[in-house]
Amino acid sequence: MTDPISGVSAKALSAIKPEQRKDDELRSSDVESQDAPAARQMSDEVQLSDETVVELRRAGFDEAKVAQIKQALADGNYPLDPKRIAQGFTEIEKLL
Repeated sequence: MTDPISGVSAKALSAIKPEQRKDDELRSSDVESQDAPAARQMSDEVQLSDETVVELRRAGFDEAKVAQIKQALADGNYPLDPKRIAQGFTEIEKLL
């Protein structure tokens, strides 16, 4: 019997038995374990441009101010403006 939407028969979908899949996974894990030492020897390295390093150093933040804001939020003392928040969401939606 063929599925009217996909045109694939039920028999074709059950061609792979669960036992076969387990055997295939075991074989692939054996291959992976053999390749593992070679993979450990290789490593990736990222080098940042000088401009990026300068910008990262300049982009610092005031840790004390962040802690103060976090505490004010936790205490419920930080002033939130619902209208301004909604305007921010509107701007974000325009970008989408």
